[in-house]
Amino acid sequence: YSRRLQAFLDMHELRYVMMNPLEAKRKTKDDLHQNKTDKLDAMYLAKMQSEHPQRLAYVQSEEYQELMANNRIYEQASHDLITNKNRLHKAVQLTFPEIEHLMANPRGKNYWSIVLKFPHPNIVLETKEADIIDFLKSLSGIGEKRANDLAQMLIRLAKLACPAVKKSSAHIRGLEMAINNILSAEETCQTALKEMAKLAPKRDLEILKSIPG
Repeated sequence: YSRRLQAFLDMHELRYVMMNPLEAKRKTKDDLHQNKTDKLDAMYLAKMQSEHPQRLAYVQSEEYQELMANNRIYEQASHDLITNKNRLHKAVQLTFPEIEHLMANPRGKNYWSIVLKFPHPNIVLETKEADIIDFLKSLSGIGEKRANDLAQMLIRLAKLACPAVKKSSAHIRGLEMAINNILSAEETCQTALKEMAKLAPKRDLEILKSIPG
């Protein structure tokens, strides 16, 4: 509830002191009053502030708060990206390790989309070449020739593959979950970066002034 109270005080331009909850609890325990209640504790803290004033809290601008919120979202999504990329790599080693040789750089939305569509070599071999090409052409930046080349390479890799699990294995579902998490985290990162880019130049001086210290 303290965050909502802080927002209310900021909205009405009322100055206040922010105290560490553990410190506040310790100070109220040190008091001699016997009948401890929330009301008495609040009165005691107000009296303590009157007798021993503490520095008033910085009022952070809304832009700064949004920047910090987007930064936290970006950091969490980045952590999720790393975690799920590691999970994907481990899963692919069981389901279709050869697919990591399909592209020079086995990462990015196109690569993840291909692995999501063809997580197991048997799925590749059971799919018509024309359908594979059509799927590849639907990906960003892949034209007719590139789609044909990738399809031929994918089929060759599938024929050479020696997976450790069947296409019905739970590891396939784990792989699919990891890729969906990667795609979601990637989108979240990009959205957070765009929001921060819009906010940062808006009121640089005001934002910097609102940063504690």
